[in-house]
Amino acid sequence: MEEEIDSQKSKALSKWFARFLLLACVVIPLIWYFVFRDTSPADVNSQAAIEAREEALNEAEGPQVESLDGIWVVDTEIGVFDETCLTEVCGSSFVGFRIDEELVGIGGKTVVGRTPGVNGQFTIEGTRILSSGDLSTQKEFPTVMADMTRLVTDDASRNNAIRRQAIETDKFPEASFIITESIDFSLETDLENGFETEAVGDLTIHGVTRQETIILNVSFDGSRVLVYGELGPIALPDYEIEKPRSAVVLSVENEAIMEFQLFFKKRA
Repeated sequence: MEEEIDSQKSKALSKWFARFLLLACVVIPLIWYFVFRDTSPADVNSQAAIEAREEALNEAEGPQVESLDGIWVVDTEIGVFDETCLTEVCGSSFVGFRIDEELVGIGGKTVVGRTPGVNGQFTIEGTRILSSGDLSTQKEFPTVMADMTRLVTDDASRNNAIRRQAIETDKFPEASFIITESIDFSLETDLENGFETEAVGDLTIHGVTRQETIILNVSFDGSRVLVYGELGPIALPDYEIEKPRSAVVLSVENEAIMEFQLFFKKRA
């Protein structure tokens, strides 16, 4: 009798353990996917981002440009910028940042913030992209200006925090980059496949202006000029940016990456 009772207990325990394992196999992946998984999108230099830009250009409408000479302005109508651009690659114009942080109970995460509020222009004359100093009628017009009040991440509480902490978008609503040395692309023969070049200029973030050299990836598909790339690592103290403070944040890296993806169309 006792052996029969022990056998029943053993079977019940085995069934309970099997159910526990089954539940764990379901719950643990769900917890990883919704809590611990890094949801940051691939960077602008990734193959996924390249494909997203190509798709956006293929779907975009616009006349073919006979001459590059003239003024080019940021095209904010190409592609769609929405909340998916914070977790996936997207084919629209934006500038933003990437920074690593450590969260309580979650671990490491790459935070990505982006703003679609971008405007600006540059002028091409022959095979040169002119600097601000070459444009007497448009003196100091920013090559690119970003509306930092539209900067968003994938977390609403973080969005509220950056208005008053770190880059303090309430206090410093704009960031800009002004080219101070003209760019010569006379040696580039395949504009469609693109080329890499350096842009020297004044970068203003958080009210601080510093000279920076940014590597640009530039291409022309016959209708639009595409410019994308990264700058970094940027040391936060260089721009007088203090690390954000939060009960859920264990640590934040002292360096960030600035990224940008911009489509330009020729002004009529």
